[in-house]
Amino acid sequence: MQELNNIYMNDPGHEVPDNHILVVPHSLNIPENGYYQEVILPLAGETKRDWFTPHFYYCLPLNIGNQYGFVIKSLIDFDMIWKDGEENPEITFLDNTNEYKQTVKTGFGSGIVTIQNRFSLKTPPGINLMTIQPPNMFIPGCVAMTGVIETDNIRRDFTFNIKITVPDLKIEVRKGDALGAFIPIQRNFVEKFKVVPAIDIFSADIVQNDISESDALSAERTTVDLARSHASGRRYFNGEHTDGIKYPDHQKRVSPVK
Repeated sequence: MQELNNIYMNDPGHEVPDNHILVVPHSLNIPENGYYQEVILPLAGETKRDWFTPHFYYCLPLNIGNQYGFVIKSLIDFDMIWKDGEENPEITFLDNTNEYKQTVKTGFGSGIVTIQNRFSLKTPPGINLMTIQPPNMFIPGCVAMTGVIETDNIRRDFTFNIKITVPDLKIEVRKGDALGAFIPIQRNFVEKFKVVPAIDIFSADIVQNDISESDALSAERTTVDLARSHASGRRYFNGEHTDGIKYPDHQKRVSPVK
C-alpha cells in the first residue's frame, strides 16, 4: 500500500477534479468544514439585486454578470471608519459572536480591512482564483480588492481585503453583506490577449459590414424599440442579428450546479 505521509492534493494521481473548488478547513476538528456554507454564496441563479429597478432585468449582460462567481459574506455586524491621516481603520463590533467562524481585522495600513475565514480553497491544476468586487453588490465607501492566487499550488489560505475609499465616513457592515467574491480563471489565459485595430486583421469590407450592423441596431434602439416594453427590442437577449440570424453560441441564463 502506498504511503500517504508525503502525498498532497494535486500531486500526480491525486489531482482536484475538474470543475471543483475544494474547501480545506484549517483543522479537521473545525465543524462544518470551516463553516464555509455560511460564508460562501454561489451566485449561479442569484439574479436579483435589491437596488435594481425592473428595467435592469431587461439587460442580459447585467443579469449574467450578477451570477458569476462566489460571494464571501460577512458573519459579523461591525462598523468601520478610516480617519484621515491614520494608517489603519477603526473597527467597532456590534455583534462579534461569530468571531470563531470569521475574523475581521486591520494591519495592512492604507485603510485596508482584512477578512480571515477558517478554510482555504483548492482548485484543479492550472486554475487560479481571482478575488473581485461582488458583482453589482456595493457597500458605500469601500471596495473589495482584486488579487489572483494560485490556489492549485499553495497549501494555505488567503485573505479577502477591503479598501476604504472615503476617509472619515462610518461604513456599516451587517451579517450577510457581501464583503468580496471570487471566480476561477485559467492561469496564463488572460495575458494571451492583446488589443489591436480590427482593420489590422480583416479587410475593410468585413469591418464595414460589422459597422453597418452596429448602425442598424442603433437605429432600431432609437426608433421601433422605443415603442416596445422597457424600450427594448431584446435582440441581444434573443441572440440574433437584425437580419434574424441567430448567434452560433449564446447564453441566456446561468444554471446552478446540482
